[in-house]
Amino acid sequence: AKALDRDARARNRETNASRARSTPRSIASTVATRESDGIVTMRADASIAASRRFFVVAFALAFALAGVARARAYGYDPCASSGERGIEIAGAVTIGLAFWPGGALERWDGYHPCAQRAQLAALGVGTTSFVMNSAELTALRGTRADEDGLYATNASATMMSVVAYTATRVSAPRAVRLEAAEPTNANGRSGRVNALTLLVTLDGGDVKYLRWHDGGCGACGGVGDARCLSVGDGDVACSASLAGCDGTCSGSACDVDLATADALRCQLTVTVATSGTDKNDEVFVLGSQLERLSMYASSGAYASASAQSTAAVTGVTGFLG
Repeated sequence: AKALDRDARARNRETNASRARSTPRSIASTVATRESDGIVTMRADASIAASRRFFVVAFALAFALAGVARARAYGYDPCASSGERGIEIAGAVTIGLAFWPGGALERWDGYHPCAQRAQLAALGVGTTSFVMNSAELTALRGTRADEDGLYATNASATMMSVVAYTATRVSAPRAVRLEAAEPTNANGRSGRVNALTLLVTLDGGDVKYLRWHDGGCGACGGVGDARCLSVGDGDVACSASLAGCDGTCSGSACDVDLATADALRCQLTVTVATSGTDKNDEVFVLGSQLERLSMYASSGAYASASAQSTAAVTGVTGFLG
């Protein structure tokens, strides 16, 4: 009997030992399986999330491209040939303005905002586009917030320049913001140019030239006044002081009333007229009224029906894709 008891106890010890040895392996196996399930589940969730993100991005991209397509269909893309060809009197002309913070005038040599859009975008150039009536004097203006925002993207910029352009034509560059520290600023004057005048010349309805008209500095005391800036090719233009526009001036040094429409002098307005002939060989007559153009540009009399503008994109934007 004692022998039988010893044998039974021995068998029980072996069984318990076997259970003890197998339990960790079983637990480990179960834990590993759960971790594996968890990884699979997380991957599945990540895949679902990625799919959702892709759908949202794809939808947004499709919507954006549709918007660009609509804009192009209506002639809002200055890089589309329809905006510069086959134009008749009272027809639409699409004009782009490209701003380069930190871009000295000579840096524009060889660049066109359509042909070299990727290179210019990489250099920090921003654009805005406008559709104008070819038979009207038109004032092109974005927003001050956009101009200031673009300028701020280049912390080392001490000037900003602009060109006007269509699909295949581009104007000479003009300085529109100057700081005294700008190396190319020969006389050390500083300020924000508030008005330029552009003449669009057409031949048989196709844009042939984009040329700036020198409006002079008669509205701000003449070429000897500190507010008269050299803007390129011997042209000059009136400006508002940097301190006046930033609100950092005091007393009589404040030349801008930021609480009124006078604040418009802190951003650029380009007044545009057409000359030459349309696609029917009819003559555009506005080119002979450049003195009137200069009056609109310097006085801010934009309420006139002949100085209304329609902006396809408000303010400075990236290049159309």
